[in-house]
Amino acid sequence: MKFQGETLGRSRSVLNRYIVGVLLVILSGICYGFTPVLAVYAYQGGATVSEYVFLRYVVASAVYLLYITIYKRNIFSMLGKIPVVLLLAAGTSQAVAAYLYMSAVKSISAGLAAVLFYTYILWVAVWGFVFNKERLKLSGIAGVALALIGLVMVVGVSWGKICTIGIFMGLAAALALSGFVMTSNGAMKKLEPIAASAFICILTAAPLFLLGSATGTLNYQMSTVAWLACVATGIFTSVALFTFMAGMKLVGSTTASVLCTAEPVTAVGFFRTSAVTENDNPSAAGWPGDSYWMLF
Repeated sequence: MKFQGETLGRSRSVLNRYIVGVLLVILSGICYGFTPVLAVYAYQGGATVSEYVFLRYVVASAVYLLYITIYKRNIFSMLGKIPVVLLLAAGTSQAVAAYLYMSAVKSISAGLAAVLFYTYILWVAVWGFVFNKERLKLSGIAGVALALIGLVMVVGVSWGKICTIGIFMGLAAALALSGFVMTSNGAMKKLEPIAASAFICILTAAPLFLLGSATGTLNYQMSTVAWLACVATGIFTSVALFTFMAGMKLVGSTTASVLCTAEPVTAVGFFRTSAVTENDNPSAAGWPGDSYWMLF
């Protein structure tokens, strides 16, 4: 009886950790969902793609450093033990993914860009099988397929604005993001989520600064509203990245990637209930997809 009680207790503990992980990743998706919403305000206020994504990660890095300085000073003593290669790969991959995705949105419809971007879930499943020997269970494959189908139905795909370069950027962003997920998941084995998130954010901002400087697109000639939008997205990103990392540590990379499709659902929901722009509001035809997603 004692053995059974201990086994039941461990099972409940594992289940509770899994539920916490699921909730953390969903919260991450919701926070990430405000990124395209705030991007509209930033772009309308004169911000470039480079400025928006660079300031996003600069602000997020500042939030992490402030928190670590106040509550987690012991992290600085770990600088000699951090997995530099993994963190550098994760930061660079995230920078490339963010830039390509935001650029794709300017070339093709937001719905099509989101669907192309979220094909990264497939890549994560493949990389998990190849490098981590994670079994591709039928339930997992079905979950990925249902998530993508539900995403298509929720965001809608407008074929009226097709651009080969935009499609390529969307797919390339997905591939880059899958690299971020896998490398950051590896870094999590040696670092706690808050430390990994901070280092990754800093290493994401660095290549974005170099890219913006090289292309001459970091001029900071934008309105006050655009500045506020950039700061706000940085704060949301700091919460989103940390909760994603913490949740992924509990549920695994593939499950976390599927659950993070809460991001476009959040964005679409906001656009439907607001008048941010006339062109960004999806049609009512997407509503069946909302029900499909909730059922999934």
